[in-house]
Amino acid sequence: MMTQKKPVLVFDVNETLLDMTPLKKAINLLLNQEQGFRIWFGMLLHYSTVSNEIEQYHDFTTIAATTLQMAATSLDVNVSEAQIKETLAIITSLQTYPDVAKGLHLLKENGFRLITLTNSPDGALQKQLENSNLTHYFEQALSIDTVRKYKPAKETYHWAAKKLAVAPEEMMLIAAHGWDIAGASHAGLATGFIAREGQSLYNLARNPDYVAKDILEMAHLLVAHYQ
Repeated sequence: MMTQKKPVLVFDVNETLLDMTPLKKAINLLLNQEQGFRIWFGMLLHYSTVSNEIEQYHDFTTIAATTLQMAATSLDVNVSEAQIKETLAIITSLQTYPDVAKGLHLLKENGFRLITLTNSPDGALQKQLENSNLTHYFEQALSIDTVRKYKPAKETYHWAAKKLAVAPEEMMLIAAHGWDIAGASHAGLATGFIAREGQSLYNLARNPDYVAKDILEMAHLLVAHYQ
């Protein structure tokens, strides 16, 4: 029996690999709002796609700071630039979920190529991977900073495929965000959804090829399928 070719596994980083709970708590406190993080993060994603459409690129950190100020204004909360900078700096010191290292190790020892693809700037991404002890798992750590087009734009996934010298159909995006899964699927990638607490799929898009509660469970599914 022929062994199926293993896809190149492309991982989102924030909330997929790294636990954003410390940042969520800090932003909720800063905005004095229990749903502050959700309000801000929704605005961040919205205005990153606006950046794509109006062809006016600013890195994710800059958009994050701007939308955090916008969220504060909409909630009638006064925050300073220093408070915003200090709060957002937490993102570079986030740690992994307990399942991540075991899952990545299992995939790597079974011959899968592991890559990251994130909207975060390259400098922030490198700090995140170093501070969470993930760097050695990944063949490449890709940031959209180079292509200057935010996920879920089709061009971004296709740019990553070119960087990896594979066809989009030979890649699989693994992410905890329904919008990322929808974008990757539209670009021709296989997809694996990590059903982290509080995350849901966009049910008007194509269903993911795999669904798992965490990275370790996803690793077991993929190893079993591609053995």
